[in-house]
Amino acid sequence: MKKLLILLLLPLFINAEDIQDQKISDISVEDLTNIVRMVVQETLAYCMVTGEMQGRARLNLDVEGEVIARLECDFQKPAVIEETIEE
Repeated sequence: MKKLLILLLLPLFINAEDIQDQKISDISVEDLTNIVRMVVQETLAYCMVTGEMQGRARLNLDVEGEVIARLECDFQKPAVIEETIEE
């Protein structure tokens, strides 16, 4: 869990050099939303969840049993983020 948190906060630390003197209270909700969106998009582009499950899962994804999951990321490959626009 700690690795996942570090992974999600890594882009914030990379971009922190540009805004070192800016406090979190000075960031607008829109800017914070964009930062979180960027972190989630990078995680989806570079990471894959693998693991195993013992037990069963119902259609509503209610898992009875044990799930062991790993978030594996490779930031070396260029990622292509596809956006679906519904009209």
